[in-house]
Amino acid sequence: MTFSLLHATDFADRLLYKIIPPLKAGMIVLADRYAYTAFSRDTTRGVDRQWVRELYSFAVRPDLALYFRTPIEVSVDRLMARRVKLKFYEAGLDMGWSSNPVESFRLFQGKVLSEYDRIVEEFGLQVIDAAGSITEQQRMVRQLVAPHLATSPVEMSDEQPVA
Repeated sequence: MTFSLLHATDFADRLLYKIIPPLKAGMIVLADRYAYTAFSRDTTRGVDRQWVRELYSFAVRPDLALYFRTPIEVSVDRLMARRVKLKFYEAGLDMGWSSNPVESFRLFQGKVLSEYDRIVEEFGLQVIDAAGSITEQQRMVRQLVAPHLATSPVEMSDEQPVA
């Protein structure tokens, strides 16, 4: 619960100073790891689901929330290709499920993914297959975002660079 409170405090600060002002000015805000991350991560760590939802009840409900669903083995492969060592809390080593960081990551993040899958319908998350290519993911994101921008998705060729 202490971690939940610390993360919620950080989130409240970001919401108050980095999200709400641009929204009030009519801007579009993209936020990585919104309150849904806390719902999944904190519940996996044993915090009561309802308590976490109430803790974040001040959060603005987004017009669109994307969930990039990635199979655990794909996550492990991507992380191991980018860095030498997994972070302690990211790997769930604090939970004591395994002393092996990679195995602990698989166990912890697997449970986090299960929690995300559980909240998809509850919060209307749009699921994107993040195991697909960047181009496929980009197309899907454009299709989902376009109605919120009152434009049509930009067609991409295979030659076009992806932002």
